[in-house]
Amino acid sequence: MIKKYLMFIVCLCMPFTLAAQTDTYRLTDFFGGESTVRLQGKSASIDIPIPLSSVTDVDSALLTLEVVSSQALIKKRSQLYVRFNNATIGQIAFDPDRPSLVSEIAIPTSLWRAGFNSLTLAVSQHYAEQCVDGSAPELWSEINAYNSTLKIATSVNEKRFTLDELSGFFNPGIGGQRNVQLYTAREADDQIKYQTLPIVAQALSLRNQYQPLIIEHDSFDDGYVLPQLEDTENSFWNDQNVARYERAAWYLKAKQKQPVHILVGTVDALSPVLSDEVINDIDGAFLKAQRTPAFVKDSNVIVPASYRLIVSGTTQDEVLEAAKALAVMDDAINPISQVTVLSQSQMQAETLQRHRILNPDNHYTFQDFGVATTQFRDEGNFTKRVSFRLPADFYVPENASVSLLLDFGYGAGFGPGSVMNVSVNDELVHGLSLNNINGQSYRDYQLRIPARFFKGGTNNLDFAVTMRAPLAGVPCDDIPGSHLVFQLDDSSAIKLPDAGNVAVQPNLVLLSETAYPFARFKSAPSSTIAIPSDDYLDTALTLSAKLAQVAQVPLLNVKIATGNDITTEGSVIVLGTPESLTNIEQSEFSTAIEATKRWSYRLQNNLYNRVRNLTDDQSFKEMRIDGHTVQESDLGEQAVLTAQANPVSSQTDTLFIVAAQTPELLQARVEDLVSLSMWGQMAGDFFAWKDGLSPSLIMQVSDKYEVGEADDSWLHLRLWLSNNPWYWLIGFILVVFVVSLLIYLLLKRRNKQVQDSW
Repeated sequence: MIKKYLMFIVCLCMPFTLAAQTDTYRLTDFFGGESTVRLQGKSASIDIPIPLSSVTDVDSALLTLEVVSSQALIKKRSQLYVRFNNATIGQIAFDPDRPSLVSEIAIPTSLWRAGFNSLTLAVSQHYAEQCVDGSAPELWSEINAYNSTLKIATSVNEKRFTLDELSGFFNPGIGGQRNVQLYTAREADDQIKYQTLPIVAQALSLRNQYQPLIIEHDSFDDGYVLPQLEDTENSFWNDQNVARYERAAWYLKAKQKQPVHILVGTVDALSPVLSDEVINDIDGAFLKAQRTPAFVKDSNVIVPASYRLIVSGTTQDEVLEAAKALAVMDDAINPISQVTVLSQSQMQAETLQRHRILNPDNHYTFQDFGVATTQFRDEGNFTKRVSFRLPADFYVPENASVSLLLDFGYGAGFGPGSVMNVSVNDELVHGLSLNNINGQSYRDYQLRIPARFFKGGTNNLDFAVTMRAPLAGVPCDDIPGSHLVFQLDDSSAIKLPDAGNVAVQPNLVLLSETAYPFARFKSAPSSTIAIPSDDYLDTALTLSAKLAQVAQVPLLNVKIATGNDITTEGSVIVLGTPESLTNIEQSEFSTAIEATKRWSYRLQNNLYNRVRNLTDDQSFKEMRIDGHTVQESDLGEQAVLTAQANPVSSQTDTLFIVAAQTPELLQARVEDLVSLSMWGQMAGDFFAWKDGLSPSLIMQVSDKYEVGEADDSWLHLRLWLSNNPWYWLIGFILVVFVVSLLIYLLLKRRNKQVQDSW
């Protein structure tokens, strides 16, 4: 009896000690800079933020750096300092006799913290004992960030599982989940599979922020079959062991790579896998975070431990409401294991899609969109980026402008070369010399910037400040710059002009940056991801999750539908193979993906592209295609994404087609597409790829058209004419002809009157 009791206690304790996991990351995985980091001058540094999930413990971490230094650097005084969260963890001496080196540094586990950890690589470089010119070209060292790695062993530290920890599991940092399994009953209703599951997938991907989340859907049977265990006595399956087996997640198809899985369905549908206690708690839209124990026999894990999230209700509509609540809830204020959602307001798609988007014809301070006052000190180059989002279909006339009202100041003692440069989306728009020896303060320093520098989606204002100490006037004598100070206040403001809601389509760049046309500022028409069968459901859910990540809000207007019926209103993404896409009418498309394919090849281009080829321009600029070739062939290992006007929609909407040779290959290619390395490379309206590194081909093959509401007839006319420039020329010729004819008639009439007066 005592032995059985001890075994029961052990089984309860074992599930929550999950195995450690060791991963190796390149330093380039943590920042978007060049793969080779060059540190120039007497002193320079780079900060690399390394995110860590809040539910992850670091058991060990080893940093490996590959460094090349200038042979002009002298020993002892030239060094590379490695700091982690402001604590120095390593010093690497540069040796001119050994300019290339590889160094390993252990990062103490006590220095790690949840959130972003700062890895600082700083150098002190000298070519002489004194009189060193800080800008000398021989003062340099390089860190190969691609070959430099971080090897880290982690484990899950959560012995409990409540809703406030959900964002810790689904987190962009180290230890966060990168794939998740959604479980439903085998005979799940269409509303659960095609409307609720996409919202659950979006809710989890939003917690992953920018990291892609791969969604897998699976089902469980109405009942379980006790496993056949070797060397098992008939008495083993007593009531106690059967009860332990029922409490475990027996329906898992394989050992979980990630700790959390999701159960979605009504209480009746989920009853085979839920305990009576949980079933009795479900009375309305219901969310519960629960941990399941492992089922262990003789130290052998038969069913692994797991964490699971239950999204349920007594009806399908209540399950949908629970999914919506999951998509918008703030986890931190729910330190409990379960909630019942009683009601929700302002849960319309068009309302949510205005989240954190600046409204045109309004005035905002930096503080309004979360930018705090920034202060720079000491000599060097400093940057401050202010990011904000505009409606994806932001459109203004060519003469419109955006006003920046800046509040900033700098202290006394700035020397030659001290400047502030302002850039908008990497376009330099203003520069100011900080040349007042006594310092200066500005309030409402106005910059009027043409609105064409701004775009729909995320916009970046970059303030680059260079602070230099005054010249000493004495050879080999430098003035330290510790007195230098520059401050940019959060009271600085931006004033936006009035704008229409019009976008030019098709445009895969706009899709990748804003999820347009599925996410819109003014309206949110119903949109569909059409799949031939449930074999494509995982792919559709993964794509839906990525679109929500890009829009930064749940897309309640996006649903999944089976079949290739694209007669529904709104924009549509059709997933399929060449055979399944044959049923879609594509006779009017420049590119058609069917069993018999119609390709727009490069050589069938207009004059613009012939000139482009002659100049050997290899960039992915938009290319307008005139001709096409019809052929029978396979797609091979690659996938194709095309966009064109939806031929059956009563409104001007966009039809996207994503195709690969098989459903399995399509799923693999979509996983490549939503990756951080590939998604941002989309452009044009024809995109082909066969891995997660670089696209095979990008082209613009379809005619452009306008989508949206200009709210102004004159504005809409200007947009239409700007996208059809030949009409400007034709209109100008007509105006010249009419004016010339009018002048001719008036002169002729005047001449006749003069002759009659004679």
